[in-house]
Parts: sequence; structure tokens; C-alpha cells
Amino acid sequence: MKKLALAVALSVASAGAFAAAPAWDFVQGSYVITDFDESDFSYEPDGFAFSGSKLVTDDVFVTAEYSMQEDDILGIDVDLDMLTIGLGYRYAWSEKTDLFGIVSYEDVELSGSGQSADEDGFGLTAGVRSMVTDNIEVRGAVKYIDLDEDDDTSVLVGADYFLSPMFAVGLSYETSDDLSTFGINARYNF
Repeated sequence: MKKLALAVALSVASAGAFAAAPAWDFVQGSYVITDFDESDFSYEPDGFAFSGSKLVTDDVFVTAEYSMQEDDILGIDVDLDMLTIGLGYRYAWSEKTDLFGIVSYEDVELSGSGQSADEDGFGLTAGVRSMVTDNIEVRGAVKYIDLDEDDDTSVLVGADYFLSPMFAVGLSYETSDDLSTFGINARYNF
């Protein structure tokens, strides 16, 4: 009986310790749908995104994301590939909430029918991540991207439900003047 009580106490203590702050060491896979806000044509590519984050010190982290999406425009298969590689800093605002900033390299490629257009540039992101309960994390951020021919500011919101300290599923939504992206994700914390 004492062993059972000790096992329960240790599992509760470890779950509580995990929920104390957002995890920054993770890999994530997502299904994403993007809607371009252009009145001249309809382009709504969907596909997959892979991302991850790793703390390199107590507060500094590296992050990366790659997405591959496709759709048809007038019968032509058009691919949208996006890459983000960043360096970030997190600040523990409270036991359950972190503020963060990221400086990133951004690359966007649109290709189809033997043609391609590629733009790269930089991004700046400021946001917040918070464990609102022991198994629910919410996040919000503002991101500015400056590419070769264009710049844009977007707002991102999302939430993850932790099935265990290591596994979570969630939703995300990002919107700007030019496009909106909805994602369904699965995350593994390490």
C-alpha cells in the first residue's frame, strides 16, 4: 500500500512539475491549409508542416519549420514551400507563462508548370505561451516578415492539449492581410 501511495504521489508531482511552464524542446507535425486573400484567383493549398524547438541555454532556443503545400490553379499543380530558421529568447514571466522573441531567416517558394518564384528575407516574432491548466497550453504571437518583394505582419493563436507530459495535440490559426493558415498538429516533447 505504501508503494502504491508513493507511486501515485510521484506521478502527481512530476505531472505538476511538467505543467509549471511551457516546454521548449519539441518536434511537431501538422496538417495545414492556407487561404490566399486574392480576388483574382482561388488558391487554397494544403499539406504538411514539420517544426521543432530546442533550448541551447536556459533561455535561448533555436527553432525551425518547413511546410509543403499544393493546390491546382486552372488545372496546373502549384506548390508552396516555406522554410523558417530562427534564434529565440524566452523570459519566464511567471511559473506558467513565458514571453518570447524570435529573429528568423524566411524562405518562400511558389512553383508549378516548370516555373518558380523564390523570395527570402527575415522575420521578427514576439509572443506569449502559457499553461492555463495542467494539460492545456495557449499561445499568441505577432510576426513581421520582410521578403525580397513584400513584407507582411501576421497574428498567430493556438492551443495544445497534453495527453501526457510528452504528447500533445492542438490547433493553430495565423492570419495577415495576404493569407490565413489553419493547422492541426501533434507534438512530442523531449
